[in-house]
Parts: sequence; C-alpha cells; structure tokens
Amino acid sequence: MIISKIETIPYSLPIKKFADAYTPFDRSNAVLVKIYTDVGIVGIGEACAWEPEFYGETLETITSTIQKYIAPKLIGENPIDIQNILSIVDRSVARITCVKEGIDLALFDLAGKALKTPVYTLLNGKFRDKIPIASEIGIDDPDAMAENALRVLDLGIPVIKIKGSREYEKDIQRIKVVRKAVGDDVKLRLDPNAAWPTSETIRVMKEVEDCNLEFLEQPVDGKNLDGMAWVRKNINIPLMADESIWDHNDVVSIFEKKAADIINIKIAKSCGLLGAKKIEHVSDATGMTCLTGTEIEPGMSIAAKIHLAASIRNLVHACKFTELSLINESLLQPKIEIEDGYITVPDGDGFGFDIDEDLLEKYRVNLPW
Repeated sequence: MIISKIETIPYSLPIKKFADAYTPFDRSNAVLVKIYTDVGIVGIGEACAWEPEFYGETLETITSTIQKYIAPKLIGENPIDIQNILSIVDRSVARITCVKEGIDLALFDLAGKALKTPVYTLLNGKFRDKIPIASEIGIDDPDAMAENALRVLDLGIPVIKIKGSREYEKDIQRIKVVRKAVGDDVKLRLDPNAAWPTSETIRVMKEVEDCNLEFLEQPVDGKNLDGMAWVRKNINIPLMADESIWDHNDVVSIFEKKAADIINIKIAKSCGLLGAKKIEHVSDATGMTCLTGTEIEPGMSIAAKIHLAASIRNLVHACKFTELSLINESLLQPKIEIEDGYITVPDGDGFGFDIDEDLLEKYRVNLPW
C-alpha cells in the first residue's frame, strides 16, 4: 500500500459569535486533508486555520504548502510508516504546526482503517470509554457571559471556562457575575490567554478567591516562564500552561521552572497526535497532568481529540470541547452526542467518523488560484 494522492479542501463553518483576548470571530476555518492510497483506503485529517493572529497560518497558506511542498514528497510512501512520513514533512517545512497537524491526523485515520482498529489503539490504547467535557464562554458583558454560561449548562456541559481580557476590573466583575449565575457547585476555570502581566494576575486572583475557581490557565506571556512560576507561587489554585506549550521540550522547561501544574495539549500546536503523545508522556514523567484543549475545531480534529483524550493515562480534569457549544452544523457523521457531561469514544476503524460531503461542499472556500 502506498500514498497515491493528497487532496486539500479549505472550508469555513459558521459558529456562534465568540471572542478571546486575541480576536472576536464567528467562523471556524480549517483545511480538510485526504490522503488516498493505491488500494482505495482514504485517511481524513484536518488542519486548523481559524486564528492567524495566534498560529500565523491561513486557509491559503495551509492549502498551498501541503500541495506544493509536502504532497509531492509523500507520493509513493507507505502511509503506515507514520513516524517516517512525519519526519519527511519536518524536513520539508519548519515550524508550521497546523499544516503538520492535517497530515498527521489523516495518516492516523488511514492507518486505523487499514489495520481495522480505532485510532486510540495506535496511541497505546484507551483508559476510558467516555470523555468528561468542558466549554469556554467568550468575552462579553458580564450579564451576557452569565447567560451564555447557563446556555452551556443546558447543553449538558457541566464545566465552564471564562475567557479573560485586558480589562482587569471588568474581568473580576465577569467572574463574579458568572459564579453567582451558575451557583457554587459548577466548576469554573479562568483563561486570560496570556494577556495579563504577573502583578495584575496575582491581584485579580486575590479579588476572586471567593469564586472558587478550579484552575487558572496561562495568564502571562507564553515565553515568560519565570512570570508563570511567580504567579503559581502566589495563587491558591493550580496553574495550567497553554501558550507556553508547543512540544515536549517545553514541558521539560516548565517542570524545571516549576511554572505550571497542568499541561494543555492542543493538537494544532503539537503538529498532531504523535507530538501530543510526546507531550503527555513527558508530562506524566514529571508528575504534571494533561488535558486536551480546543481550537474550536469544526470537524475531524474533534474526533482526533476524543481518541487522544481516551488514551491519556492521568486525565484528572474535563477536556475542552468548546466547539460543541458553538457549531450549529456538524460535519461529522454520526453527530457527537453529549450525555451527562460526557461524550462517548467511538470504536469504529480509524477515527470512527465520516464527513458529511454535502455540508463540506456547502462551506467549501474557493481560493483565488
């Protein structure tokens, strides 16, 4: 079996309006990646393209990079040799993680289908049949965020993460209003997306101590590990790293600096599942726990996250699936169902999902070349 063709399909799926400290948006952009073989098996992956303000990658750059610089080098290769193929990709293009995510996911789906096994078995097996889930609520006026939090709870998602901004006093108000609206039993988290300086972070956290937050996520710049360590030392809840984490080497640096308690794994940042498992293994060795994060993925990336979460040994906290509260039309078949705060891990070959081709065509983006 060899790779015979690689197809890229850019698309843009409308979502409910959402804002974080980087930008507001109302669409989730991605590039569907299909890897074809000479025996008729097709692997389907997805490259995140929704926030160039953070990743620096777009529908246009992902599509052209895969077609011009990667696909020609992979034709004729054995798709089951995942690490070898990804090393070819690494030698072909540097630093662009979303492009590599798309290829990685398609290879894992293809390998699972070829071997007639779920992807989680390729990730060293599963530790659970159901994944506990959480959702973010975007930046807005305090009362609007409270209403959004109640909407998320009504969907059956019991854990809520509040997005922070550069308006510190308003963020304090937002946190307090949301806590009052949802009651004392709902788990709340806070994520300023690296927008706060260390001094304001510590001050704000003291102001909201009575809100009983589950943990604080990446309040300061991702490169500022000394700042993260100082925050961690001066707050009374666990600290999670996100923007500080791109690969397993970053976990080592965080451990050495004592800069976090929890590691947020995002497959768009880790270049896919292979890199994600490296992050998990190093985190596990250092005694830090992990969870899977969200980039408001619109399709097959959601499926990949489910398999990754199923394979994480020490999964203490609910994983972030914000996309399930924002996407109106699901590309995945069958549709993911939420039940009592959990989603079920599929047992089909590969990722266990198909793509709604009609919906994909509806939201396909025709690039100008």
